[in-house]
Amino acid sequence: MIRNILRDFDRYRRRKMANLEPFLYRIMNNNKQNQASLLSVGEVKNIVIVRNNKRIGNMFFLIPFVKQVRTAYPHAKITLLLSRPWQQSLFEGLGVDKFCFSEFSFSKGMKTVSHIQRLRKTCFDLLLVPTPSVEDTLIASMLTAKNKVSPFHQRRDETFTHTFYQPDSHTHTAFNKLYLIEKLTGKTDWPMCHQMVLSDDELIAGRLAKERVYNGNRLCVAFFRGARGNKLLSESDWKANLAKFEEKAERPIEWIEILSPDITKPLIGGMKTFESKNMRHLASFLKHTDAFLSCDTGPLHLADAAGVNCIGIFNKTDPKVYGVLGRFSINLKSIDEFDSRHYFSVMLNCVAS
Repeated sequence: MIRNILRDFDRYRRRKMANLEPFLYRIMNNNKQNQASLLSVGEVKNIVIVRNNKRIGNMFFLIPFVKQVRTAYPHAKITLLLSRPWQQSLFEGLGVDKFCFSEFSFSKGMKTVSHIQRLRKTCFDLLLVPTPSVEDTLIASMLTAKNKVSPFHQRRDETFTHTFYQPDSHTHTAFNKLYLIEKLTGKTDWPMCHQMVLSDDELIAGRLAKERVYNGNRLCVAFFRGARGNKLLSESDWKANLAKFEEKAERPIEWIEILSPDITKPLIGGMKTFESKNMRHLASFLKHTDAFLSCDTGPLHLADAAGVNCIGIFNKTDPKVYGVLGRFSINLKSIDEFDSRHYFSVMLNCVAS
């Protein structure tokens, strides 16, 4: 409840301060190395991508953009500027050369300034801000770059040397900023992939962890019942959902509940559980289950990025914008729409073939 109140207050604060934004960017704007013309792909030797956001789901939605930048600029050095050090692990194996962290917050203001001062000593050929939030735009205004590129935003446009209007071709958050790379390179057929990269050792560790929890012949379905705000379902709703899920299943189900700092006890006494503070380990664990059931929240997008068969319940948010993307993943408004018999029959037959 307290977190929701603080979020509502923050949204109110941002609305009231919106008219002051352009003035703030003008004060901070570092444009001494800006160039009016776009550099060609061959001229770009170093790139910085700025994404100062703490939400887990938004980090996974950034993966396709980072992958496509790496593909489009194979010889450039890529620096990824994130909010917190823990986020680095999500992008391992994607070809990022250097990670930096803003630690942007009022409580760590001096540390943030120190990080930005060190980073602004480098003149980047290309600075990319795929999602021009207030914080990302402010950071971009302080950094040094020849080309600063972002989607168009009326209040934040003058921070950048080049902005582009967003087309309607992709509505999903994971893909709707990829048009920037098309604008920069003139090429439109770049591959789109939302999956993280897990090593063989990580996959083996995940399999062994799953086998320690359950190694039988039942359908093994993990679930997570945490969520933000009004996306959260009650315990009674979750018990009803599991019962409805089982009613239509042709095979017995072994449930594994994923615990977290906010959910420390299982929904049902005696139910198998798993918990890991290491998100890559959790992803590897879920990779070896038959499916993962969750509302629209960070662990769902973690599982989707790991290639898990995800069953997402989007009771409040739009799956066209935030839905799971895997081949055998499915987006539902409620569990009543789900035919578990058909789903597992098709999925298991495809895997077997």
